[in-house]
Amino acid sequence: MKKIAIIVLLIVSVNLSAQTDSQNWLTDNKEALKASETLKNPILVFVTDSASGENYKTLEEQIFNSENFKKYASTFVLLKLDISTDSYNKRLATHYIKRDAVPALALVDEKGNTIGKPLTEIN
Repeated sequence: MKKIAIIVLLIVSVNLSAQTDSQNWLTDNKEALKASETLKNPILVFVTDSASGENYKTLEEQIFNSENFKKYASTFVLLKLDISTDSYNKRLATHYIKRDAVPALALVDEKGNTIGKPLTEIN
């Protein structure tokens, strides 16, 4: 049992270090919560809708690809919730951002509680 736990921990560690190096966004909330608890980092939740690609492209070009974001991305667990692909994601996004808005950003702790006020007006 101890060996299995060590192997799982190693796999998660490799996944998480790869995530922060290349800014890969997780898409599974449970995985993000586990990573947040392990790393002691808050989750940066990006709520998007694949149907509204223009806003996402703007955010990607001006924010997510900026040097400032790259510098601080490793201090967060990155979670992207696409509300057009899954009704669970839509309910979860509404829980995190407290309204029906896309795109939106929220900070969440390891227990799934929103930290501060979500950013829901992005243009």
